Amino acid sequence: MDADPTEGHLRRAELLADLGHFDEAVAELDPQLTAEPDDGVALALLAAIQLAAGRPEPALAAAQRAVAATPGAAAPQVTEAEALIQLRRFKEAAAVAERILDAGPEDPFAQLHGAAILGEARNGQRALDAAWQAVALAPQDAKAHLVLSGIAGRLELKEIAERARDEALRLDPAIASAEGQGQLGRYAVPPPQARDLRPTPATAIGWLALYAGAFTVPVAMLAAVLHQVHPGTSRVVAVLLGLVGLGLVALFATRLPGSPREMLRGDRASTVAGCATVAGPLSVIVYGAIGSPWAVAAALAATAVAAIAVVSRMKF
Repeated sequence: MDADPTEGHLRRAELLADLGHFDEAVAELDPQLTAEPDDGVALALLAAIQLAAGRPEPALAAAQRAVAATPGAAAPQVTEAEALIQLRRFKEAAAVAERILDAGPEDPFAQLHGAAILGEARNGQRALDAAWQAVALAPQDAKAHLVLSGIAGRLELKEIAERARDEALRLDPAIASAEGQGQLGRYAVPPPQARDLRPTPATAIGWLALYAGAFTVPVAMLAAVLHQVHPGTSRVVAVLLGLVGLGLVALFATRLPGSPREMLRGDRASTVAGCATVAGPLSVIVYGAIGSPWAVAAALAATAVAAIAVVSRMKF
C-alpha cells in the first residue's frame, strides 16, 4: 500500500523545521498547499514554521487561513495569537485567547495555551483563573504549573508563583531550561530568589511614624495636664521630653534602609508622614519655649496627620 504523499510532505516539513531549516520546510509544504489551498493541517504547520522562523506576519496570515479552514481546531488559533503578540497587537491577541478559552473550558491544551497567551497580552484575573483551570485539568503537566507561576508572578502573587514554580520543577526538573518549550518558552522558570526580609522604605517610615506618635501623644497629654497644675514644670518637662523625642526620631532615621532625604522624597505619603513625625516633638519643644497650649494641640495634630498619611498608603 502506497504511503500518503500528503503525510510525507508534512513529516519532512516538520523534520526540516526541527533542524532549523525553515525555508526548506516552507518549500516542502508548497506542493501540498498548491494542490489543496485550504488544507487546514498544512496551513497550521506552515503558520507554526513561519512563527518559529521569526516571521510573524506570514505566520499570522497562514494561521488565519488555517482557522478559517478548521474553525474548531485550537492549535492554529494559538499560533494566530502568538503571531499577534509578536506583532504587538495585544488587544487582538487577547480576543483570540478569550475565544480559545471559551471554546475549550474542559480542554487542558486550550486552557493552558489560552492562559499563557492572555497572560502575555493582558494579564489579569481572567488569565489567572484559566491557569488554575489548566492546572486542575492537567495536574501532572509541568507546563501548566509553569504558566500559573508566570501569571501569578506578574500579578505580584509571590507565594502562588513560588509554589507553582516549585511544583513545575518537581514534575519536570528540565523545565527550568527554555529549550524545547516552544511557545511557552517565555515562562521559563527563573532561579529562586532569596526573600528580602528587610522592610521597604515606605514600611520603615510607617513604623517610624508609629513609634514617634506613641511617644509624642503621651508627652503632649502630660504637658497639657501639668499646665493646669504647674505651668513652669510643664514647660521644663516638655522641653526635655521633646528633645528626647527628636533624638529618638533621629536615631530611628539613621536605621532607615537608605538616605532619609531620599526616603522622604519617595512619594507624597512618605513626605507627609516624615515631616509630621518630626513636627510632633518639635511642637512639644515649642510649647516648652513659649508656653502656648496651642503648641500642644499642634503636636497632637501633627501625630494624627502622620498616622493618616501612613494609613492612606495601606491597601485593604
